[in-house]
Amino acid sequence: MDRHPQSTPQIEQLIRLSEASRSQLSKQAAAVRQRLDVPGRVLNSLRRHPSAWLGGVLTTALTVTFLLRRPPSTAKPRRSWSGLLGSLAVTAARPLVKAWLTTQLQQFVMAQLHSATLMRQRSNSNGNPKSQSST
Repeated sequence: MDRHPQSTPQIEQLIRLSEASRSQLSKQAAAVRQRLDVPGRVLNSLRRHPSAWLGGVLTTALTVTFLLRRPPSTAKPRRSWSGLLGSLAVTAARPLVKAWLTTQLQQFVMAQLHSATLMRQRSNSNGNPKSQSST
């Protein structure tokens, strides 16, 4: 059996067609890669037209500044010294009040638990069958 078949015009034509198809596919793949390279395209555009990009950025910044600008606020009435001292006192007292309330709540809960425990012990000592344990 012959390892190298004889070249026929038909096989040569198929080889040329295959090479032309590969060449066409590689060109199309390069074009697709170039179209999908957005950062590269933006960078090229920035290098080719820097003044247009600068103008666009400035226009956008001014537009956003005017659209998002707050209306002028009315002047707040000035506080007196007593008002400032009062708000300072409330701000300083807030953590102290919180700590005091937390302590009071803990004491209340502990008292409730203690009374519930005493009541349970009394009911168990009155002959409740639950109090008898097998030891």
